[in-house]
Amino acid sequence: MPFLLTSAFLLFIAYPMIGTTAVIWVLAASQLVLLIGEIKRGQVTGAGGFIFLSFLFFSIRPIYLFLEKDHKLLLGSYLIRPTPEILGNAMWWASVGLFFFALGVYAAPRIQRAWLQRHRAHSMRVKDAESNSTNVIAGLLGLQLASLPTIYLLASRFGRGVYRSELGAYFYDFPVLLQALHVFAVVFILHCWLRNRALGPLIALCISGVLFLLFTWLMRDVTIFRGVWLTAIMIVGIAAMQLWSGRAGYAWLILPIILLQPLFQHLGSERGKSNEELAEEGVISSDVVEDDSLAESYWNFYRSNGDMNIFDTFVAANESEPKWHPYAWSWAYVPFHFIPRFLWAGKPKRGVTQDLSFLRGFPTSPGIAGFFLADGGRAWMLLSMFVLGYLVSLADWYVLTMRRGVLQSCILAILVVTGMYLSRVFLWQYFYQVLYYLIPILVLNWWVSRMSAGPARSRGRVQRPLPRTPLAAGG
Repeated sequence: MPFLLTSAFLLFIAYPMIGTTAVIWVLAASQLVLLIGEIKRGQVTGAGGFIFLSFLFFSIRPIYLFLEKDHKLLLGSYLIRPTPEILGNAMWWASVGLFFFALGVYAAPRIQRAWLQRHRAHSMRVKDAESNSTNVIAGLLGLQLASLPTIYLLASRFGRGVYRSELGAYFYDFPVLLQALHVFAVVFILHCWLRNRALGPLIALCISGVLFLLFTWLMRDVTIFRGVWLTAIMIVGIAAMQLWSGRAGYAWLILPIILLQPLFQHLGSERGKSNEELAEEGVISSDVVEDDSLAESYWNFYRSNGDMNIFDTFVAANESEPKWHPYAWSWAYVPFHFIPRFLWAGKPKRGVTQDLSFLRGFPTSPGIAGFFLADGGRAWMLLSMFVLGYLVSLADWYVLTMRRGVLQSCILAILVVTGMYLSRVFLWQYFYQVLYYLIPILVLNWWVSRMSAGPARSRGRVQRPLPRTPLAAGG
């Protein structure tokens, strides 16, 4: 609560400063306070991932824009003259939107406290998939191995053309489903090794990790969005740390992203090249690893021609006057997006339910806050951000009150990483990205549980429930 109050106070004193350069620093401090509040919890969550990336979009990028006068996107693409009043007003509303999101995050575990207590008590009596049977490990390795010819065929025959192929609008997400199998396999085999530190599971873990990285490398030639193929690597890392220590802190989320920014920038500029071309040149070219270029690349990661220009597009959304407001339709549309177009002739093109004419045809994003702004104006944006924070936090706490183990670690990591992406995508994109990872993992967890239940019953072994522990105060 003190962090929310401090952020609210900074927002209050920042409003009269709109039009001055000082407002940028005060609003950045307001957002930073919210991020510090999440970091202080010591446990990564989807809500924390959202706040972290929003801070980069709506604080660091505006600071870069102010110091470097990087107005290329605003002037050249959106035809907006970036006056201090326009930039300050947009940053203030973006900061207020993030505050309302954090307010929803704070409210969720308090409103649903009794429900979460019941869920925790039930979870303590549910057996997690813990079999370290050789057959189970071999089966998972076999699934990983069997997926390689499929991804190789897609990469060699279709490549990034799969997006325009006759295979359908959803087939290009098929590699994500296969990659989820690798995520579960790596995390599960790690769990087996952590239980007894035997040589067999350790060898299996090394093989599983190599198969996972090989699949991910081949997957790069299928997807044009590097976030898609890098997502699983981040998921595995956070899930592994959650298993290893019982709690993954924000250092495991923030530091890798900050430290690897030059790599992300380089991969973004080279996204049109195939794996073979990158292998010939080296993953990072010599001009990036030089000390002076490396130092500059950390700062220039926030240039308007990169991936961090969400604030610029939000400015355009804040200055626009949409011809229509869909309001709650953007929320209601989410479960219907999966309906094929041949069954729904009036399906929104590319899933766009808002009037995004302010983009002027450019493939940029104003962030989820900007989409809410286009849905129904500023008041609607604040209401939607509160509801979004509430739902994301509720999902976080549902997973945190699950029994510790492979399934909890995998789902928590999925929520954390996709929570970061949620700050910049449509609602339906976030929803289906979660499902594409979640469904294969749930199926595999069920299969492993069935495999382990049989031997346990035959030996007459009974799983004793863990003691009940109260839901931690706070959210």
